[in-house]
Amino acid sequence: MAKRRKIDNLSRRQFSLIASGTQTRPQAVYLLDAGGLHPRGEDALRFLRSQGLDLRLARCGTVYTESTNNWYRVTGAATKPVMLLQSIRIDGKQVQDSYAIRLDNTLPKRDPRDRDPAVSGCK
Repeated sequence: MAKRRKIDNLSRRQFSLIASGTQTRPQAVYLLDAGGLHPRGEDALRFLRSQGLDLRLARCGTVYTESTNNWYRVTGAATKPVMLLQSIRIDGKQVQDSYAIRLDNTLPKRDPRDRDPAVSGCK
């Protein structure tokens, strides 16, 4: 059962939060940028690293010139490991980003066009 809840203001942007699974056992959490495009320069992954989390690239999605879809393995001393998808759509000097967190620490089924780290520009 998915629930939708509006997050107030995160860095002056509006996000929608959607959780899938059951109320007692969520499987994935999706953070979707509801406000549209914003100027480039924000770095959510750098912020997570500054909070003591270790992020390692696990897989890059299909190559597109105006978007990225990269999966990261996220670990920390006081946290359970998870997989984090960062999706960024680029439009000139503006971007729109969204995130998915797989709480079971697994990657979804592989698309044949996905790339491993350090392969075909996956970085």
